[in-house]
Amino acid sequence: MHFLSVIPLDREYEHKFLDFLHNDKALHIFTISDLKSQRDKSAFWIAFENEKIIGYVLQFDEKIVHTHGKAECIEKLLGHIHLDECDFVIEPPHLDPVRKFFKPAGPLESSSKGQITTFLVIKVNVETFQQRVTHPVKKLGTEDSDEIPKVDENFRKAIDSALSEGIAFGAYQNGKLCSIATVPNLKILDDLALIRGLYTIRQCRRQGLATSACSALVAELINMGMEAMLWVEKDNIPARKVYEKVGFKETGHVLLGFKAKRLR
Repeated sequence: MHFLSVIPLDREYEHKFLDFLHNDKALHIFTISDLKSQRDKSAFWIAFENEKIIGYVLQFDEKIVHTHGKAECIEKLLGHIHLDECDFVIEPPHLDPVRKFFKPAGPLESSSKGQITTFLVIKVNVETFQQRVTHPVKKLGTEDSDEIPKVDENFRKAIDSALSEGIAFGAYQNGKLCSIATVPNLKILDDLALIRGLYTIRQCRRQGLATSACSALVAELINMGMEAMLWVEKDNIPARKVYEKVGFKETGHVLLGFKAKRLR
């Protein structure tokens, strides 16, 4: 007989939960990050089947909801989410259970086709990495802050964090910083870094600058003994081509992201 239960995460189960997450670091890296460094903004509910963890839901900052695990536990997990609107990131088999509570209202990425963004989880390591630097590149620090091109607020926060606490590399053309690649937080895991931003100013795109910045960043991470990973939008073909040139490979994980409104 199978007994399914859902409990909020507390200190008693935290070590067991971390072991579960570390079984697939690439899939769960955002959860690991929130658990380690943003616990005050995060709430977790864990599904157990006969005392074995089979899934969980993460609510971050009362705005973002992630679901992971077996599809049969998702409906019960979502009973603990009381938001009227939020941004969902889920595994594809969870879409039907989520639709019992919420209606997709738009993609997380404006360039996505349809109401849902499809993310591919990709990773690069020392075996697959291809050095592709064709422009001058530089490791950036806080002293380079004034050179940063104008970007949206969220990416600017990621850049500032990378300059002070993580790693950022820039690619230059005619002495001007035109492309930047960042890892805002190096403390999530010892062996896996999460790239959170790659931006090139519009007039300099499709000239290899993004590839140069990303390649320099990945080379630095590999020299530190780390692998690198990120999410890329499936429909963003130019970005996917950049990452493929540098040696990123699909992990097999696919995630769906969308803005949602609760059903009445």
